[in-house]
Amino acid sequence: MATQLNIPTGINFTEFGSMFYPTLGHCLPSELHKALKGKKIIFSVDEKNLVPIEGWGKRPNPYCAETITTIQPIKGNTIVAALDSSSIQIAETEDGILYAVKSGIAISVSEHALMHFKIGPILFYLSEETIKQSELDHRLTKLVLFDSDSAKRLIRIRVERAIQMELSSHFTKSIILIDGSLKSSLFENKSQSITKVAENCLLNKNSIVGISKNTKIRILDSISSPLTKIRGPAYMDIEMIIKSLIRNTVGNNLLVKFGNNNSHVLRADVVTNNGNIEETLGRLLGNDSIAGGYPETLRLAHHISTFTSTEISCLRSHVLNNYDVVELASEDIRRTLLGSIPI
Repeated sequence: MATQLNIPTGINFTEFGSMFYPTLGHCLPSELHKALKGKKIIFSVDEKNLVPIEGWGKRPNPYCAETITTIQPIKGNTIVAALDSSSIQIAETEDGILYAVKSGIAISVSEHALMHFKIGPILFYLSEETIKQSELDHRLTKLVLFDSDSAKRLIRIRVERAIQMELSSHFTKSIILIDGSLKSSLFENKSQSITKVAENCLLNKNSIVGISKNTKIRILDSISSPLTKIRGPAYMDIEMIIKSLIRNTVGNNLLVKFGNNNSHVLRADVVTNNGNIEETLGRLLGNDSIAGGYPETLRLAHHISTFTSTEISCLRSHVLNNYDVVELASEDIRRTLLGSIPI
């Protein structure tokens, strides 16, 4: 015998889905036909860092720099030392989380790789007890304890700053190359901030260059078009834009193309030991191999710092064998509740 359902009257289930559209239309103004007509478009699902291969076109932009400076390679025995790092969550306990961090350093001179090595993996355990010595204020302490991404960022930034301080102290008249912008962070240790690193570089006549592969400042993509038309390496000043949008940046803010023709345009922050940006970038070009418009030392440092599945398995075994812990059976709650759909 079929079960009879008591369906509330007054609702037309055939048109049930469409009843929401009039309300949703008032969330934000959106006249699509008028707004999109004639626009050039790229589909960037999930905000992937995509840029049009031939640029956005010749539409004038009021933020474009008037001067584009070409870069000539300067050969010489200038050391280029590149650093990158990564951090991951390894395990968790009732009152804390165990993380691992690994850094890669690559060094070149006169366009030849001199050496490369890794630092780590190093384990860090963050709990209310262990984080007391971190110099973080109460709000940031809670954020780090409750948010794994913030904790990984804290560990990575502090390890990177410590290594940057050592590099800036031991090298002279060299270029220290790092992944990302030269920007102060709330997670820094006061004695090893990016400002302190830059000051240490200047004391030892080093330059420091931070290179960003992508940026969330969308205006930079549109104003980079003039650089793409230059056949060789060149840069343009964007300090007015960066300083108006971001606080606590260090050095000169640039858009740089290191390669020829259709090489990608990158954001670069530069602190020079003599105030000569063109010379610093020239020495970088003349002493590092630039493959595909990106410094080879920085690419190598990235690969060295990336955790492999083998390393993760070894870390798990290391923790089980050396720290007197008891492993509990666990399950993926999301997978259990939602199931999985084979692709």
